[in-house]
Amino acid sequence: MTGPFRFCPSCGQPGGGWRDGKQFVCAGCGFRFFQNVAAACGVLLAHGGRYLFVERAKEPSKGLLGLPGGFVDPGEGVESALAREVAEEVGGTLGPVTFLASFPNRYAFAGVEYHTCDLYFRAELACDPDELRAEPGEVAALCWLPPAEVTPEQLAFPSLRALWLSLPTLGFSQ
Repeated sequence: MTGPFRFCPSCGQPGGGWRDGKQFVCAGCGFRFFQNVAAACGVLLAHGGRYLFVERAKEPSKGLLGLPGGFVDPGEGVESALAREVAEEVGGTLGPVTFLASFPNRYAFAGVEYHTCDLYFRAELACDPDELRAEPGEVAALCWLPPAEVTPEQLAFPSLRALWLSLPTLGFSQ
């Protein structure tokens, strides 16, 4: 585990180290910082025998396929985060959501690797699919793909690949 600290945030002493891959401990003052798991969410949307994927416009995994979704903000519920992220990334609104599965993941950002728990849902769009638009800073393209044309190697994250491989056991075609 590498982290953002070269100096203790409490006493300023250089050094310190990571224990158990999640806890930074300062040898000087004993300060402890826990890198807890961040919650993220994604939604599987189907329309006309196809699933909606977003082509990622930036790293990590730029150019690969993801689902509409993102991180849960502090003080926000997962379902609210999912609705917010879908509105931001593709301009859509969701009908009722159904939980599918969760998987652990790692997300590298600015030289720090964050552990995440990615929660995946299934939902219907509550808007016309033709009204969806990609957010240019986040999404390079919207891709409605038949399940048979999607391979795990095209998918941006290990958690999404795990979801994709588990879809048959969840009652969905792949």
